This record gives sequence, C-alpha cells and structure tokens, in this order.
Amino acid sequence: MTLAMGAANISLHREIPSRLAEVDMLCKEIRSLLVDNGLEDLSFPVELAARECLNNAVIHGNRCDASKKVALNLQIGRKWIFLRVSDEGSGFNWRKARRAPLPGDADISGRGLSIMALYAHRITFNRRGNQVTLWLKRC
Repeated sequence: MTLAMGAANISLHREIPSRLAEVDMLCKEIRSLLVDNGLEDLSFPVELAARECLNNAVIHGNRCDASKKVALNLQIGRKWIFLRVSDEGSGFNWRKARRAPLPGDADISGRGLSIMALYAHRITFNRRGNQVTLWLKRC
C-alpha cells in the first residue's frame, strides 16, 4: 500500500491479483482509510463505487485469472474523489454498454455501470475499455 497524506489530499495506490477475495480486502482498506481520516460519510458511496469497478475488472476484464492484475488509484482531494481502476483484459464496448437497458429483476449481474452513475458525477473509460475513471463530489 502506498498512502500519502497532505493538507488536502489522501491517496491509495494498489495492484491486486484478479481474485474476489482480494477485492474484499481492498474495499475494507478503502473503508478504513476513509474512517481513519474522518470521512465516514463518504465510506458507503466510495466503497460501493470501488467494489463495482474492481469486481468488473476481476470478473469481466481479467476473467478471474489471478495471474493478471487489477490496479486501483484513489485520490481524495478537498472537493473531489478520483477513482481509477484498470485491468489487463481486452476491454469492452463501453459505449454500447452505457446505452443498454437494465437487466430484469432475476438477473444478478449487469447493474454495475448504473450503480456507478448513481454516485459518480463523471465516468470516463479509456478507448480500449479496460480502465474506468470516476469523479465523486465530496460535498
């Protein structure tokens, strides 16, 4: 873990193997980082957004191949929270996925982008579709 704290910024940079257990541990670390820095009110939205991004990277991006890595960059500034997750997968057509209707009630997958959009003020993808960046307002 790389943790840098200054007057305005807190950051966490991690790279994990593509395993859901690793996602759970990293999300706990994110929650602890927020709580330890007096940002409990941000814990739920930041952890949820991070978990959705990380799960998608592990499951869909790297196909649960533990030899592939998922990278997280979390930066908390005075006004914005910047969250970037990337994987080693081939990417996906995020333009098409953003336009797709939500899955039916019986489906347990396919809501990640919608959940991210509920909490993030801005979401961008790299051209390849294997990196997502979210900006969440602190206020």
